[in-house]
Formats: sequence, structure tokens, C-alpha cells
Amino acid sequence: TRRGDVELFLTSPMGTRSMILSKRVNDDDRRDGFTKWPFMTTHTWGEYPQGEWTLEVRFNSQCQQSGFFKEWTLMLHGTRDPPYSDLPVSDPHSKLAIVKKAHEERSKM
Repeated sequence: TRRGDVELFLTSPMGTRSMILSKRVNDDDRRDGFTKWPFMTTHTWGEYPQGEWTLEVRFNSQCQQSGFFKEWTLMLHGTRDPPYSDLPVSDPHSKLAIVKKAHEERSKM
């Protein structure tokens, strides 16, 4: 597998899908892979983290390729209290509104 053809997507329990690795045209490594490479996203900040996280691995190439995925680790960082709890919600369909509602519903449980 040509490393530059690999794309990675991470989907949070709340459904936020983040591209954490895009195709890299000039990365033609076929041997080393991604040994202990850290990838990150800020798209899920403020979301309730409990639940199923999904990692999607794609080979974005015109030619057929194969490879293997050995392991991955998910490390989450956050705060005890939602950092946005005092922010006003102006759009009920915004990310802020959705995340605040999810936290409010979880705190009632």
C-alpha cells in the first residue's frame, strides 16, 4: 500500500465525522506505514464522548491495493464541565445547540 493514498476518518458517538488524514500525493512510502503517528481533530470538542467511536480507513487510489491495520488508540482530552455552558444559542440547529442539548439530557440521567 502506498502511504500517501491512505485516508482516515474518525466518527464520534454524536455523529461528527472528521477527516484526520487526507490523501498526500507526494508521500510514496510503501514500507514504513504510520508507526505511532499521532492524528488529531478539534471537531468533536465539547461533545459528550461516551459511546462508540468509529475509525474508517480508505485507500484512495486508481490501482488496487492491500494493506493491514495493526492497532489504534483513541485518547480524549476535555474538561469536567462543558466550557460553553454560558454561551447563548442563536441557531437551534448549530453544533453548539446540539452539543448543549446532549449534555443537558445526560445530566438528567
